[in-house]
Amino acid sequence: MLNRRRFLTLAALAPLVTGCRGGFKFLGYDVGAGALYDENIKTVYVPLFNNRAFQTTPYRGFEVDVTQAVIREIGKTTTFRVTSDYTRADTELLGNIVSITKTIQNVNQLNFLREGEVQVIVEVVWRNLNTGEILSNPRQRPGRAVPNPLIDAPPPPFDPNVPLPPEVKPPDQPRPVRLLATGRMIPELGETNASASQRVHQQIAVQIVSMMEKKW
Repeated sequence: MLNRRRFLTLAALAPLVTGCRGGFKFLGYDVGAGALYDENIKTVYVPLFNNRAFQTTPYRGFEVDVTQAVIREIGKTTTFRVTSDYTRADTELLGNIVSITKTIQNVNQLNFLREGEVQVIVEVVWRNLNTGEILSNPRQRPGRAVPNPLIDAPPPPFDPNVPLPPEVKPPDQPRPVRLLATGRMIPELGETNASASQRVHQQIAVQIVSMMEKKW
């Protein structure tokens, strides 16, 4: 009897042990990544991020490391698959590094760096290639505009013999999402520009993947 209870307990905990990247149902609710990301989106095209920041050593090629970190985080966390084929992708993720700033926060008695920080600002646009919808744009709050009698004319009377004109929806205009990531460096603890940059890469990747979750 004890072995049977242990077996049932392990069977119930199996989805938690094996991970929930694909998602599963528990008590009628969706659990895991499947509940957080749009099931209609399968693939994401991620080109190399653009770098508009002033590039100096050791931050040359910073956009390559950021792009790789984002691709790894998408594959690890979401249900999406990153593809290199633009023509077959469902969505496109565009990134632009705006600025890279290194600040000195503290120095020692010899005027050597004791504590510093790397700050990176990134702008991101996520677009649906099938519909043209900008998925990263903030959702418009539902509301009813107050009609202006000087501008809004009353609608014409309905005539069944005259078909209604098709509703033309203007294409979405991208409004880039601006993200800020920081990385600390303390040389006395063995932290360098490289370790601070790695923290920045990971923070940017996590923030972008969080942005790709379904809007509630």
